[in-house]
Amino acid sequence: MSKEEEKLLKQKNAKLRKELVSKKTELKIEAALERTRTQSMIMQYSNELDDTIFVFHEQVQLLGINSAFSFLWLPDEEKEKHIFWAIWEENKNGSIIFKNKAINYTLDRNEPATAQCLVDWKGNEPVVSYHVPLDGVKNYFAAWQELIDGVEKLTPEYFAGGLYYVEAFMKYGCFGVMLASDLTEAKKKILGRFGIEFERTYTRFLDLQKAEAQAREAKIEASLERVRSKTMAMHHSYEMPETASVLFQQLKDLGLMFWISGFCIWRTDGTPFVENWVNDGVSGGFLPPILLPFKEDTGHRNIYEASLRGELVCEQEIFGEALATHYQWMRTIPSAKVVFKILEKSGLMPPEKQWKYAAIFKQGYLLIISAAPDPAIGELGMRFAKVFEQAYTRFLDLQKAEAQAKESQIEAALERVRSRTLAMQKSDELAETASELFRQLIQLGIEPNRLYITIIQAENGEAEFWITDEDGSKVSAAYMANLNKNESFQKMYEGWKQQKKSLIIDMNGEELQIYFQYLTSLNVSFKGGLTQKRRIQHLAYFSKGFIGMASPDEQPAETIQLLERFAYVFNLTFTRFNDLKIAEANALQAEQDLIEIKAAREKAEDTLTELQSTQKQLIQSEKMASLGELTAGIAHEIQNPLNFVNNFSEVNKELLIELNNEIEKGNYNDAKAIVKDVITNEQKINHHGKRADAIVKGMLQHSRASSGQKEPTDINALCDEYLRLSYHGLRAKDKSYNATIKTDFDPTIGNINIIPQDFGRVILNLINNAFYTVNEKKNQFPEGYEPTVSVSTKKIGNTIEIKVSDNGSGIRQKVLDKIFQPFFTTKPTGQGTGLGLSLSYDIVKAHGGEIKVSTKESGGSEFTITLPVLQ
Repeated sequence: MSKEEEKLLKQKNAKLRKELVSKKTELKIEAALERTRTQSMIMQYSNELDDTIFVFHEQVQLLGINSAFSFLWLPDEEKEKHIFWAIWEENKNGSIIFKNKAINYTLDRNEPATAQCLVDWKGNEPVVSYHVPLDGVKNYFAAWQELIDGVEKLTPEYFAGGLYYVEAFMKYGCFGVMLASDLTEAKKKILGRFGIEFERTYTRFLDLQKAEAQAREAKIEASLERVRSKTMAMHHSYEMPETASVLFQQLKDLGLMFWISGFCIWRTDGTPFVENWVNDGVSGGFLPPILLPFKEDTGHRNIYEASLRGELVCEQEIFGEALATHYQWMRTIPSAKVVFKILEKSGLMPPEKQWKYAAIFKQGYLLIISAAPDPAIGELGMRFAKVFEQAYTRFLDLQKAEAQAKESQIEAALERVRSRTLAMQKSDELAETASELFRQLIQLGIEPNRLYITIIQAENGEAEFWITDEDGSKVSAAYMANLNKNESFQKMYEGWKQQKKSLIIDMNGEELQIYFQYLTSLNVSFKGGLTQKRRIQHLAYFSKGFIGMASPDEQPAETIQLLERFAYVFNLTFTRFNDLKIAEANALQAEQDLIEIKAAREKAEDTLTELQSTQKQLIQSEKMASLGELTAGIAHEIQNPLNFVNNFSEVNKELLIELNNEIEKGNYNDAKAIVKDVITNEQKINHHGKRADAIVKGMLQHSRASSGQKEPTDINALCDEYLRLSYHGLRAKDKSYNATIKTDFDPTIGNINIIPQDFGRVILNLINNAFYTVNEKKNQFPEGYEPTVSVSTKKIGNTIEIKVSDNGSGIRQKVLDKIFQPFFTTKPTGQGTGLGLSLSYDIVKAHGGEIKVSTKESGGSEFTITLPVLQ
């Protein structure tokens, strides 16, 4: 082989060796990258990112990039935050100790290294290295020691020549290493490939994180839905603690760890108290509620002030002296002492350091106490507090509905007692009514040893007792006792005398034994004999006594309120009982009086028959008086035309004699003139004869019975005619009578449908009364008084108004309301029957009209008739 060939062969072998080394290096890099890919692909949960990051760190080390530690830098510019993941290892006795720490802190754009990273991250260079001098390294280490545990194990002397950051940028930030010396370009390229690979890894991490958040959200929503379902399944208010237990169990199922939990409700009566319901921590049930004066405690006051500010969560850390002071104060609350005893018995001792989370809702807050801080408690607490607000609102609605139902039951029970009261026909039914009262009380759920009603008979303390047996099931016979002869009864009696509404007497010891002995002497038996150690009397008073209930335990306020309401109803019962006693006492007297009443009734019936006969005679007399006055007027009216007829007849007789003489003399012209005068006189005789005929016809029409049929009538003519007839009738009786007559008739009225005979009587009666009153006044004041009677008609819309007025003495106010009553008259005896205005009133009403009177004493009167046009 020639030297030239040998040289070529060496070059070829060197090239092959170089290619082989390059391929081995590439295979090694690909293998390392594949390990990171595999680790990324087997990630099932986002919290496995720590392990995956370490694999990246490990593979970089295996490829000869001997960094002091690897790191991740993940900026979030929207939230002005960034995450710094630090990964390093320490050799100690040949072992590897892995340290991994993620720090989330504020993005400082003014910090030089961070600012440069932001610039390069947005640039085009895939890999960038930074050099930090030793002085800068010392500053970095001082800052890192506050953020990362264990960083002090890497001393600044390790970087005597300064510190090099080499960062491979990717979409989310960078994957970098920290070294004592800079990397070669080849190793920078390798680091760049790891940066690209880590971008895929972090993308998977974000996908897993998103999926976990969705799963977590689904789990939270499922938990919230369970609480909502339990809320909707609530049918009674007492299920509220059970619903709260479901809520706190769901929080535990979501992974929250806490020492104790509960819910607190602000009092709505304006008092500074919060009702605290605490979970027992073992069974999930709730302990008796604690009523806390929240303004006396700093922690509870802070929660109250947070609720006023509209905050949704109030978080407090409490430990040491503050915690001891808090629990010392809690133990002074009577209701809290019971709760602490139960908690201590179950071994649930308070943590020495506590984090209290209050998730606030409208009516109060959820309280969760944890031994360690957990932001998830606050976040979930807010959401569960909203759901609990719905649950508590439903609780309030149920409570209200139950109160309404209970009120309906109470009202129904009271109504049964009222009904039994009203059904009492005899006074001896009081025991049955008392029995009904006892029965209704027991059906409403009270559990007495005995119920009783005490009726106080006299001021010396004598009283009658109606009692049930010791089971409250039936009423025993009544017994009498003197309330002043026993100390306990005396207390009951004093309460009644002081007019108290109710009273509670707690009897035990010697007082109870004396009470038992006194009642035993009255033959009252007791369940269990005299062995009872305590007996509490609950009393509600009424006007004549009290309703009582005896029981071994103090009853809730609702029971005493119930007794008060039943006492009020029994007061009505006792009133009816007294009324029945009075009625029964009067019954005997009523029977004795019955014969006398019958005799008086027969006498009254005879008197009534006689009175009815007299009444008919008076009515007929009134009609005849009216007819007589009318006849007198008509006679006077007829006399006038008859005088004309007689006078003209005599004149014609003389003219005919004169005519005969003139004819005999042959004076035919004079004879013709006389004939003309005779003819004229005959016409006048005929005119006045017809006038007399009309007057007679009118008189006949007035005198005959009314047909009862309405007919079109000229109301103006009717009023005018009866005005003249009335005036002339009075003139016929008294030639000296004189009065001024005024008329004002509305010509637009025309005819209206009335019964003329009946309505004529009304007009005539009113005018007669007017002429009578002005004549009376004229007799009293003969000088300076001018009697005046006015009649007017007027059409107003669909009505006709007829007014008859005078300037007489008027009607006194005290008799004004009586003038239309039958037989009432202001005229002297014998001058009036008191039926004229009464009949007029009835006739006007029968025509669908109205008659009213207005008057002034000494100033005259005015009668107004209003008739509808269409009748």
